[in-house]
Amino acid sequence: MSLKSKRLGTLADIYQSENLDGTIRTIRIEKIEPAENQPRQERKKGIDELAASLRADGLLQPIVVSKGKGEDHYRIIAGERRYHAARSLGWQEIECKILDRPEKEIYKLAVIENLQRENLSPYEEVDALLFLKNAHSYTDAELGDLFGKSRSYMSEVLSIAGMEKADLVTCRSYGIQNKNLLVQAAQAAKKGSLVNFLEMFSKGELKTVRDAKDFNKKTKDSAAPTLGRRIPAQYKLKRSGNSIVIQSEDEILLGEMLKYLRKELSKKFGDSATT
Repeated sequence: MSLKSKRLGTLADIYQSENLDGTIRTIRIEKIEPAENQPRQERKKGIDELAASLRADGLLQPIVVSKGKGEDHYRIIAGERRYHAARSLGWQEIECKILDRPEKEIYKLAVIENLQRENLSPYEEVDALLFLKNAHSYTDAELGDLFGKSRSYMSEVLSIAGMEKADLVTCRSYGIQNKNLLVQAAQAAKKGSLVNFLEMFSKGELKTVRDAKDFNKKTKDSAAPTLGRRIPAQYKLKRSGNSIVIQSEDEILLGEMLKYLRKELSKKFGDSATT
């Protein structure tokens, strides 16, 4: 048994002291609906492949549900992709494990279930953990205890949430899917060197997390974004009425310029100038 399994076990193991129902029964699909909030952002990714697996081998593990708002209706905690795959095959019913939990616990269970299966992207995991931290006022240490991780690990992962949305979108577009590498990208963004970080990553010069850590160690904090290496032709300035429009196909450059302008406006006019 892995260390992670020892720490987390199953959902029932984590909450057995709170007397979860745990009943397994077959429920008609029309009485089941996806949850409004779900850690997985790409809910229907890989449905065709999963449907092929269900057709060949059947459902190997029940989906996890809780009681819904209506009578005899249920809401999915974990297994939404299996639910969609079963529907695509025309199944009329599906085996479910029912958990009787308070409303505020439902999302927490969904996050735990998905993290146990290790099938969340780092972007989805960060959003889910940040939601839990804010919704339940967890400290980093408490989150670490819940998931069997150290406080420092949780702090590092949650540092990703401090990145600008545009930077996160750009990191994803560059194909950064390794959680530890994304943590290093967040450190580079904090130092004002994300542009160089991503350029080196795209060229294959930052192949490992160790390479990324070495890059950040060698990079000094920069008050302004490192736009000096950019070619001026990569962006255009034009006047539109009383405004100046910046155009570029380079999302990284635009993101860095926006952060720099916001910082300078905030220093000169206060935070209200950037809202």
